[in-house]
Amino acid sequence: MTHDTTRTFRNELWRSLPAGVLDTLTATFGMLVAVRVFAMGDMAKASFLAATSGGMVTSLFVVPLLLRAKSTIARTAAKVQMLGGASMAVSAAFPDSPTLYLLGLGLGIFCFSMQIPLMTQIYRMNYPEAARGKLYAIAGVTRAGAAVAFGYMAGWLLDLDLKNYTWLLWAYAISGFVSGLWTYGLPATPWQPEENARTSLWSAWRWVREDHDFRTLLISWMMMGVGNLAAACLFVEYLANPVHGINLPEKQVAFITCVVPVLARLVFSYPWGLVYDRFHLFGVRAALNVFFAAGILCFYLGQSVAWWTFGMALWGMANAGGNVTWALWVTKLAPKHAVAEYMSVHTFLTGLRGLVAPFLAFALLKVMTFQTFSLLCGAAILSASAFITVRARTSDPETSKRLRPERL
Repeated sequence: MTHDTTRTFRNELWRSLPAGVLDTLTATFGMLVAVRVFAMGDMAKASFLAATSGGMVTSLFVVPLLLRAKSTIARTAAKVQMLGGASMAVSAAFPDSPTLYLLGLGLGIFCFSMQIPLMTQIYRMNYPEAARGKLYAIAGVTRAGAAVAFGYMAGWLLDLDLKNYTWLLWAYAISGFVSGLWTYGLPATPWQPEENARTSLWSAWRWVREDHDFRTLLISWMMMGVGNLAAACLFVEYLANPVHGINLPEKQVAFITCVVPVLARLVFSYPWGLVYDRFHLFGVRAALNVFFAAGILCFYLGQSVAWWTFGMALWGMANAGGNVTWALWVTKLAPKHAVAEYMSVHTFLTGLRGLVAPFLAFALLKVMTFQTFSLLCGAAILSASAFITVRARTSDPETSKRLRPERL
């Protein structure tokens, strides 16, 4: 490996520790505190869940602004992450204010989502193609391990006394800042866009028109994403809110919705990284969708702790592969100079469906049961696999070579 590859991998391994802590915020504890401490309404909870997506939508404009500023990618991403940590510190400093809780954590999550395309560009420049999935997955295993450890400890703290959530808020704020420090130390590799690269805020959309495979995968991801995100929004709500009749203790909710899926992610991240490097992207994506749908159906249709745990394990296993493919798939398609633009379109559309999904989920819950809701989500996810399988047959043989592993 080159010096830049080694240094990037080392820093990403260290950064995965605070990143794993932050994963538990959006996955479990942010919603758990919103439900149990502040008893927030559906609109407030949906707004919190939509913060990640708001940052993804904004990411579309980050790349052209970076082109105009002629800044360094790693340091720009680092500054955005540190700003996210500072925003979370506001929530920690005023833990009794539900308004500042939403605003501080929401803005922090927003910042971390906004800088995703920049990190993807760094992976494309500094990781070799044949090992990109494996290197990303190894850091993902460390990240998942940190999330498991913190999730278990945080669940134990909340079970002792719900007021301990203040310590969690400080942990998130510090993690955001530390993540920025490790990103700041990444190689300051100069980004060399095309000589006449467009700097219009909407210029990245030209790739959707010009690239058939990119367009196909975006459509498939939209179909799958709406169903998956809507279902994921209600995992904690289903088990924690007494209105729905289950009302498990905080420690048990944290274990099922945080520790179990992250443990599965810990175990399966590396194997999925190898799969990503060795198989055609369309096939990997279609298979992952089946596991996502199976996990959601087992969770919502099951009527016991065993079924809820098994469903979360399946969903976590799929999420391990989903994280790898979601973060890296544009590196197979895009020219080296355009990876961040491809990724900004992808994250923008992910953000759009993420903005819609929480509000859609709570709205659907008013007119149907959780069980019917899960069947609807599962059907949306499986239809995405059917679509991508059919479209793969019409893909241009020359351009589709990009989606095959390098060794083939």
